[in-house]
Amino acid sequence: MPNFVERVKTAQELEAAQAKRREWGLPMVLIFSSSGATSSTLKALSTAYRRRLLVVEHKAGKGGSEVARRFGVTAFPAVLGFPAEQDEPVAFEKKPTHNMLDGFFRKLALKQAVLRKPKPEATEESLAPPVPVNSVLFTAARMGQAPKEEL
Repeated sequence: MPNFVERVKTAQELEAAQAKRREWGLPMVLIFSSSGATSSTLKALSTAYRRRLLVVEHKAGKGGSEVARRFGVTAFPAVLGFPAEQDEPVAFEKKPTHNMLDGFFRKLALKQAVLRKPKPEATEESLAPPVPVNSVLFTAARMGQAPKEEL
């Protein structure tokens, strides 16, 4: 089964996942688990919401972890959702079954898949289309005029 779940172990890896989320403009779901393997439910949902939602899993040991303490998670499994362009998480309070998680993911996910990184904000200079020099020379030659030196 395809698996698009990103696994994070440390706070630095979580920061990298959040930077990726911001860079691509995606919402994110962070799943805290104490089990060893990624569940088939999570794999299926990560495939269904690929490029519309970043699915991140953190395996916390029995004693917890730095990442779990950062978000105040003490009971496992726990699910936190980060809507696009927001840094405050939304807690998933229900039992994490496939249908319940699907509904939660659907609320957070983008409507359209993100296939390319969003371009940075455009400036006035970048909005003006460049004038190709060859077309200016061709137009001047076709009209029987010599091109101006300023161009």
